[in-house]
Amino acid sequence: MNGFLITPEQMNAKEIAACIGINKRSIERRAVKELWKYNEATGRGGKCKLYNLFNLPKDIQLAINKHTAKSVKKSDIEKKEAVIAQVELQNPGHLKNWQREKAQARLSICRIVLRLAKEIGKDAAVLKVIQLAEDEIDSINEIDLEDAELAERIKKLAKIANAKKGEERTLSRTSIYRWMKEVNAAGSTIARLAPKEPKVNRIPVWAEDLRKLYGKPQKPSLAYCVEKLAETLPVGIIPPSYNAVYRFVKKMSNVDKHRGRMGSREIKKLLPFVRRDTNGMSPTDCYIADGHTFDAEVAHPAHGKPFRPEITTILDVFTRKAVGWSVELAESTWAVMDAIRHACETCGIPAIFYTDRGPGYKNSTVNEFLERIGTELSHSLPYNSQARGIIERSHRSIWVKAAKMLSTYMGEQMDEQAKQKVFKITRNEIRISGKSKSLLDWEVFMVFCQKQIDDYNNRPHSSLPKIRAADGTKRNQTPNEAWAQAVTEGFEPIEIDAIDRGDLFRPYKTCKIIRGEIRLFNNLYFSHDLVHHHGETAQVGYDIHDASRVWVRERATGRLICVAEFEANKRSYMPESVKEQAKYRRMQAKLKRLDAKREEAEQELNPPQLIEYQPVMELPSMSIEQPEEIRVEAASTVQTQPVDVSPIIKRPMFDTTIQKFRWLMNNKSTWDATDAKFLMKYVDGHQYFDMLAIYTFEGIGWTKPDEEKAKELIRQEEGAQDRENVAAQ
Repeated sequence: MNGFLITPEQMNAKEIAACIGINKRSIERRAVKELWKYNEATGRGGKCKLYNLFNLPKDIQLAINKHTAKSVKKSDIEKKEAVIAQVELQNPGHLKNWQREKAQARLSICRIVLRLAKEIGKDAAVLKVIQLAEDEIDSINEIDLEDAELAERIKKLAKIANAKKGEERTLSRTSIYRWMKEVNAAGSTIARLAPKEPKVNRIPVWAEDLRKLYGKPQKPSLAYCVEKLAETLPVGIIPPSYNAVYRFVKKMSNVDKHRGRMGSREIKKLLPFVRRDTNGMSPTDCYIADGHTFDAEVAHPAHGKPFRPEITTILDVFTRKAVGWSVELAESTWAVMDAIRHACETCGIPAIFYTDRGPGYKNSTVNEFLERIGTELSHSLPYNSQARGIIERSHRSIWVKAAKMLSTYMGEQMDEQAKQKVFKITRNEIRISGKSKSLLDWEVFMVFCQKQIDDYNNRPHSSLPKIRAADGTKRNQTPNEAWAQAVTEGFEPIEIDAIDRGDLFRPYKTCKIIRGEIRLFNNLYFSHDLVHHHGETAQVGYDIHDASRVWVRERATGRLICVAEFEANKRSYMPESVKEQAKYRRMQAKLKRLDAKREEAEQELNPPQLIEYQPVMELPSMSIEQPEEIRVEAASTVQTQPVDVSPIIKRPMFDTTIQKFRWLMNNKSTWDATDAKFLMKYVDGHQYFDMLAIYTFEGIGWTKPDEEKAKELIRQEEGAQDRENVAAQ
């Protein structure tokens, strides 16, 4: 190599010339002429050009390969065969039980041969083992006790050691010598002696067609699939029997059996998952939250009727402690806000707030609030509840367990007969006295919930480290103990100052100041300090529980301008808080759903009468002779009578009040007194003011001429009714 470092893939000109059988100079001239790619290497003899074998011309590569094949020594071939044999050797860890049994039996026979060979020689030992397996010991009928026991053992081993089936199979000289050779070879003896598993095509030709039929969300039966399989298979493929299909499906894995029959979300219950490790975390590093509909009925705080409240729970991921909770009539943003407030005030501000993508969590109100306290909001992937297993599991530990304590439990595990009995009792008691003894009052239920949270935080948790209890027994830590341990080790939560507590949890909206007034959620607020800010926009903070005042801040700097008090509201003498307005809208939607159900029931009781189809009959044309003077008079009448050619506007069916308002404002010529009453009432409601900016942009805002026209239509209707009453008298 002339001192150069040559890799197997690279050769210099001299080595290439030696392989081909020409001189070095010829290779160098051809390399320069054909621009062979090369790498320069430095060795003892100076610089040298190394050519990559894979970049050389095809004829050069072929010549080098032929030369290399001829020069390979016999020992190299043997080494290569040994390497290949080791590569093809079976992995001991992948052997099946029957392979291990046969390999162990063969090894035992080989050890018997080796033990006998020390006394009588190898060939004689092999012959004796074969004779003992066949009960043939020389020509003597007498067998000593030791040989009899050995013969019995060899017979049992021979039945197992044979790879081929057959009751009368015995040992052969060739097999024993082959086994002995494997024992003396390197590598795993068991793997070498184990028979190879027969390579059989285990996937039948009809497997793919069966998978398409069987893997459907309708979960068809196997018998149905076998029946349809005969219709879908291509010509020439014999349809399988039910037993053949059953055996094939039975051999499939549990996951493959359910592919297609279970959706992507459901099949996750069978697939591997990632366990999230909380080592290295501290309390308040991450809060996780979720809502849960309580599985038992309680008394509604407004009317006392049974209903199931919505509970929002927040857990600390590291200690599993329930740091905050809230109970509301339904899932809403305000329930989430109240739970966050409770968690931050009692245990500290979190670094990350981890939730699902529900509307109660993914909205501007929650986002803005978390930004103010410096918390990062993180959402799990859609339909991936496994990622929030901590909070999902806590529902069973806290609220499902609590619901089962009550007689009004309505969960899946409740006996249907008992559930129906309790349902009837609560409804009868409410119908008779307006209240049910079986239902917890709202105030009692709140105390009950707090007790469940306290019990959970003081109960050992299986995911927390084990400790030695006071009585000497080992148990897991409770969430409160884990939190206390972190505090003793130096953890300090980020708490909220008492001065900032009120404003920090106050949502803000951008509003415009008009003549010292601010309109927020249909309420008017006034302050003399706002007079000089006419026409400006400001950030207005409000309390979701108290609508008597708002906090007005400059939009650019955030400086507090004033606290504006409730001044006047022509729609409501007393102010409505945000929660009250949300409650009102929820009740309106509920009433609308009830109206839809009532209308559907009335249509079922009184179905529309359809006119039976009758074929069209053509009647002969008839003409009636009229006097000349009558024809002239009729013609003159037709010519002088005016014809109304204005287009007829068809009124559509409206799904919402917003659709109705938009259509009426775009078709003012169709208004009647009923429309006028609707419009006067609508523009006086909260929905119109919520949509005012959009209506103004669309050019259909309510104007003074519109109001005068509506009042005139109402006056005309009232005047007509008065005239009818006078005429009737």
